[in-house]
Amino acid sequence: MKFPNITTIPLLKYSTVLIPQVTILLMVTIAFKVFYDGSLFNGFTGNTGSIEYYLRRAIRRFVKDFTLSKASRTDPGVSAVGNVVSIQFSDGHKLTPGMLNSRLPHGLRVWAWAEVNDEFNAKIAVSRTYIYVMPWLYEDVDLMKGAAELFVGVHDLSNFQVKERGVPTTVMINGVNIERYGDYLVLIITGRGFRNKMIRKIVNAIRMVGLGTLSIDELRDLIEFKVKRPVPPASPYGLLLLNVNYGNREPNWLLCPGCLSYVVNYLGNRWYNSLPNLFVILKILHEFMDINKLFSRI
Repeated sequence: MKFPNITTIPLLKYSTVLIPQVTILLMVTIAFKVFYDGSLFNGFTGNTGSIEYYLRRAIRRFVKDFTLSKASRTDPGVSAVGNVVSIQFSDGHKLTPGMLNSRLPHGLRVWAWAEVNDEFNAKIAVSRTYIYVMPWLYEDVDLMKGAAELFVGVHDLSNFQVKERGVPTTVMINGVNIERYGDYLVLIITGRGFRNKMIRKIVNAIRMVGLGTLSIDELRDLIEFKVKRPVPPASPYGLLLLNVNYGNREPNWLLCPGCLSYVVNYLGNRWYNSLPNLFVILKILHEFMDINKLFSRI
């Protein structure tokens, strides 16, 4: 008996395909309000001795890989109560004011924090408010107020900055207010952003008008860039970054009571004797903090 021809069909060899496991890292972004005494550090950004150097060193004790953005790169000698940094790192790590402050040197503290979305960048602020305090040397305050009004609005302030390649020279200034408190003059300047040495140059120009060494017309020509004449800056030690505002993107800040107590005590007990400490402290408490909550927690 003949059997039909059988075609041998080779068996398929099935192999197991290993699909690599993909780990998706979720990111967390936290913003911090930063206080520092600028006389103790080599500016905000720089090498060893800068505020950013100490912040990054503290962060690395808890988070190895992160990105940091800052609201303002203040000059050496310039202090801040309300500078802001935002730190982005992978989920699974923890970072709180207490953790950072445990690794920060004297004169540098974070005192408020907020978890923000990943698109938040500390640099993109609506406005920044600076305060400058200096001894009153019998300047004509009314003349200074008139000079201050000339800066309000949009101007090309090339004469009032240290030029940097690629950095625009036109800025928007919202307001410049001047008041005399006893033996001190207090200037409060608010704008979207300021260039290198700009505020200190503005302060010095306004003071020169008050002293009679610069006329209102000469100042107007400098502001309107009809003449090219760099203005020397005032000392950095009277300048303080008071607040950074983010408009409708303002973080929901959480106060760190112990950290804030440190800041208030520092301002009252250890800061420059030449500054009207009470005025500065009250300005901070009244305008940028919930006073009732603050005093109930400190």
